[in-house]
Amino acid sequence: MGKKVLGKGLDALIPKKKNSGGDQFVYLPVEQVEPNKFQPRKGMNQKDLAELTQSVKEKGFIQPILARDIKGGKYEVVAGGRRLEAAKLLGIKEIPAVVRDLDNKDSFIAAIVENLQRKNLNPIEEAQALTRLRDEFNFSLDEIAKFISKDKTTVVNTIRLLKLPKKIKSALEENLINRSQARTILSFKSKIQQEKIFYKILHKGLTVRDVEKQAVRKNKKTKVDPFVEEAEQQLQKSLGTKVRIISSKNKKGKIILHYYNLNDFERIIKRIS
Repeated sequence: MGKKVLGKGLDALIPKKKNSGGDQFVYLPVEQVEPNKFQPRKGMNQKDLAELTQSVKEKGFIQPILARDIKGGKYEVVAGGRRLEAAKLLGIKEIPAVVRDLDNKDSFIAAIVENLQRKNLNPIEEAQALTRLRDEFNFSLDEIAKFISKDKTTVVNTIRLLKLPKKIKSALEENLINRSQARTILSFKSKIQQEKIFYKILHKGLTVRDVEKQAVRKNKKTKVDPFVEEAEQQLQKSLGTKVRIISSKNKKGKIILHYYNLNDFERIIKRIS
């Protein structure tokens, strides 16, 4: 693997040998590098890709991709998917890479880190990524908060965005509404109410404060604690039934489990036992 690629002085920056940490700096055949199946970014902005492609054409690769060996002479890009696509568009045969020994969890975490640092994820993609950290890799909410350097409430509110109706999530992905507006829409309890206020935001230009005022008037009950709602969601997933948590100011409360027939009742009891 010693062929010349775009970029002057690249050999001096990327030595073709292993370092003390076990990373390997090499030139990988582009045809042997596969996309990251754990990539949290679902789409690729074509304008950004075109700009990156032009930059690579003029200046070469300023930074190698991060990849992992997946056996059989194949590699998987962990970070740098757009650089790989730019190489393909330019017909480049080899791409500079850092090859690192990573398992699925570490691969996904590395991809999230890169996307969050580069602000490549829209709010829904970010929510999906944090949910996967929680559900697939058993991160606690505290661990996720520490990982992304944000408070726990921010993590919970980000994950809650996935509860929005599909058309509202699409609008958020397409930047037709912002994260603050989306969170405020969630303060309305029913999907019908959420969609009504969504259309008012789009067509009447309601501000977040306007929406909050309408939510206060519409929702007579006290605002739901996001931590309580998150606990409800986890119990529902674990028990496979509707769960309601009622808490009070004196830290007391009750958990209500719903069942729909005797078989369902027995199933829930066995699951709890």
